[in-house]
Amino acid sequence: MSTTTDNAMMDAWKRQLDATMRVTEAIIEGSTRMHEVQIEAATEAHADAVATQRSLAAAAGPADLLRIQTEWLAANQRKSMEYWRHLYEAAAETNARVVRCLGDAASTAD
Repeated sequence: MSTTTDNAMMDAWKRQLDATMRVTEAIIEGSTRMHEVQIEAATEAHADAVATQRSLAAAAGPADLLRIQTEWLAANQRKSMEYWRHLYEAAAETNARVVRCLGDAASTAD
């Protein structure tokens, strides 16, 4: 009798450990993706800043300066919205995967 109970407890423990590992993997992979999004955005922002500085240095006059700054602001706003969308998507994918892992763990625990 105790062997059956011990085996059942061991199986339950293994299922719980497996579920914990899958959730942990999902969180790590999601965090990695979010960091990749941040690095991509920072790299693009740096390149944009360098290009804008060069444009500003080559500006012929006040009208050029205003045009360059306006174009930079519009591009910066678009990229900022894109960055947050990508970051949100990565977080949402991570959350969905974690919920699936938890749901799978709950169904196997029954």
